Amino acid sequence: MNLISNFLANSAIKYPKKTCLITDNEELTFQELQKQTNDFSAGLKKFPNQSVISMLFENTAEFVISYLGILNAACIAHIIPSGISQENLQIQIESAKPNLIVSSKNFLDRFNNIEIDEIKEFSEVSSFKGDFEKREISSDDFAYLIYTSGTTSLPKGVGITHRNATFTTNNIVKVLGYNSEDIDVVPLPLSHSFGLGCFHTSLYTGSTFILQKNSTNIQELINSLEKYNATTLSAVPATLTKMIKDISDNDVHILSCLRLIMTNSTFIPTNTVTSLKKILKKGNLATYYGLTEASRSTFIIFNSDGKEKSVGLPAPEVKIKLIDDDGKIGKKGNIWIFGPNVISKYWKNTKFDKNIIDDWLKTDDMGYLDYDGFLYLTGRQDDIINVAGEKVIPQEVEKVVLELDEIEEAIVIGIKHEVFGQVVKLFVQKTRDSSIGISEIMSHCIKNLERYKVPLIIDFVNEFPRTEYGKIKRFQLRE
Repeated sequence: MNLISNFLANSAIKYPKKTCLITDNEELTFQELQKQTNDFSAGLKKFPNQSVISMLFENTAEFVISYLGILNAACIAHIIPSGISQENLQIQIESAKPNLIVSSKNFLDRFNNIEIDEIKEFSEVSSFKGDFEKREISSDDFAYLIYTSGTTSLPKGVGITHRNATFTTNNIVKVLGYNSEDIDVVPLPLSHSFGLGCFHTSLYTGSTFILQKNSTNIQELINSLEKYNATTLSAVPATLTKMIKDISDNDVHILSCLRLIMTNSTFIPTNTVTSLKKILKKGNLATYYGLTEASRSTFIIFNSDGKEKSVGLPAPEVKIKLIDDDGKIGKKGNIWIFGPNVISKYWKNTKFDKNIIDDWLKTDDMGYLDYDGFLYLTGRQDDIINVAGEKVIPQEVEKVVLELDEIEEAIVIGIKHEVFGQVVKLFVQKTRDSSIGISEIMSHCIKNLERYKVPLIIDFVNEFPRTEYGKIKRFQLRE
């Protein structure tokens, strides 16, 4: 199965009457989803192969049908996050140059001032009267286009081929043991590669996919796990941390029935890992490291081996190398990735194409390998602060600050200084009703950090500027 569109077709043959997708207000079997996907594809028959079709939806059945319908019609799905700013929407449309935009009714007005030949509501395409004519699709054709979250710069387009995605899906199944008996609860945006990868896995194996609109309501999430007798949960570390803060005995029981909790490589507090490992008496907690450009490049299933801060070993057929400041391969430095999951080029962006050399992707993520070959992340190359010649990795300082219970979020940047070149500045978002002050934070930092790593300036913020995917925009804090 080297095409994403084959995932649904094969599962519809194997499990026609089985529930495939459950959303807030809809439930579809594999057979029903296949029929609606084909109907949508028929509505795109005037567009030639590899036409770009932009789509803007929340986590709904409309998203799923549109996405699979676009791929089934041998076109490229340009996936736009529902929370996108108007400025970034304009940038993406100008870059993607879609032949058509399809959207839910409530998002149509977002395109009022954007020049595009054709914009249609979902129902205009899905209700097309005509037969679906199957087209030839190559595994090297682009399947979908996602723009990166832009935490350090403006978003860049990443085109993913069917081959990239099917390779990654196979690895997820191999490493984590997903199967047709699974019931997967996913409170992740399908417009992000984490959520989309989970969806691909469910389609591939023929499991049931329960799609939540968001991850902010923890009790609603717990209720879904219980209601559907879920076997797996995929969620970002922040959701898992919130989940275990004030967990009830009943919630512990519900979580303990899961065979797998999957998260991604954003910093996971050690306490979250150890707490979940205790709860999952028979199940596993796992994480992965990857980029949109190189999805699921490493995996780790946490056990009792003391590697709670690692993002694991390279995935099957994926290679990792670290290049130090002198350009030599070593145990620490800039992370480079090689494998069938890595893109061959960016979307119409020769500037970033320079980061792909001989099929190796330079990530600009920094890390190190331990004696067993496990990878650990230390931060972004762009984020490293130079204080009088001493290198400060922001995430190291942030982890120390987040040890304080009254801190919700902490972000560190470097700012110019006449004497030291740069110094550390800390932005803090306090928890609700917190009374913690600058002196308490400073005292904690002095006790737990080398002097040059201690923030010279601490600012409190009500909220951080975030991307459409919820990631904090460090570059905007610098500006």
